[in-house]
Amino acid sequence: MKELKVALVGAGFMGRAHSLAYALAPIASDLGATIVKQVLVDANAEVAATAASAYGWNESGTDWRAAVARDDIDIVDICTPPQFHAEIALAAIEAGKHVFCEKPITNDPDEARAIVAAAEKAGVVTQVGYNYRHTPAVSFAKKLLDEGKLGTPLQFRASYTQEVGFWADPNRWRATKATGGSGTVGDIGSHIIDLAEHLFGDIVRVAARARSYSGDGWRPESERVEGDLIDDAAVWLAEFANGAIGTFSVNQYGVGRKNRVYFEFDASRAAVQFDWNDREVFRVAYVDEPADHRGFRTIHTNDQHPDGWWRLAGLGTGYPDVSAIQMQHFVRAIVDGTPTAPDFARAAHVEDVVAAVYAAAQSDSWVTVGEAGAHA
Repeated sequence: MKELKVALVGAGFMGRAHSLAYALAPIASDLGATIVKQVLVDANAEVAATAASAYGWNESGTDWRAAVARDDIDIVDICTPPQFHAEIALAAIEAGKHVFCEKPITNDPDEARAIVAAAEKAGVVTQVGYNYRHTPAVSFAKKLLDEGKLGTPLQFRASYTQEVGFWADPNRWRATKATGGSGTVGDIGSHIIDLAEHLFGDIVRVAARARSYSGDGWRPESERVEGDLIDDAAVWLAEFANGAIGTFSVNQYGVGRKNRVYFEFDASRAAVQFDWNDREVFRVAYVDEPADHRGFRTIHTNDQHPDGWWRLAGLGTGYPDVSAIQMQHFVRAIVDGTPTAPDFARAAHVEDVVAAVYAAAQSDSWVTVGEAGAHA
């Protein structure tokens, strides 16, 4: 059996999640390969050593360049703040490694395109951590759409709300652009953009509003832009290439919302609802039901659904499970030589949408995706 040795760069929250995923992925399903958690790298030597011991890595280190250059490393997994993604990814690609990178792939669309070009030239497998799309209920919705059973996509409505803004450390790296912060649109908003494009296809233009929190309300947009502040909330309208329309909302000052990823969509033959906080269920309503049965039905996912693990429904699909499912897809693509998703090219398009949202918020006009450049 093929052995794949991994170098993980970044020992924070996502480093822990990926460590759990690498342990769980080969247990839950046959990958055709053995995953070896070889070395965990963090800029802080003590943090690296402690995390490596706790998360089951063979070694720890502080020099990502040395780890990337090692002949015994097959996969480089990047869990650093986004400002470091491009440099690490390009070095890993040049060294011929397969690369998994957390989202966003970068905060600069031009940088993202450079990474995509390098990966395509090198022929390595790439994937980006838009983990929510791998939830069985979402995978089932994708399958039904692809098979035409839900009809033509019409309208997508999505929101991602959290309450972390009220209590988060104001000095955390996510809080400022200078330390790699992507803003709420680039951070959590990119997840619902990916979900929308995964299910409905490319978004081609947007109109938007973005706001930054002042302590007791929203600052004027001019103050946010002039102060080079990250956004704490945003809303946007979208048009898809297939003619569908969409509405999106993100907010980190929604008290009571812990991590609520929600979407619903309408198609010509059915409608679907999904709530990450109730992620084991798939809710669907069909147009052709008898009049006395019309409405949403609730289906509990199991191993009969795409990406489902458990024969008995209701046993639980948690954050580590979905993280492991995405790693299963990534490893199988390496072993079998098959495409994987979302790859760097798909993630770069998400960044183009993010950039368009910011440009639309500042310009007070519709912006075509791909024409906005790096977001402000």
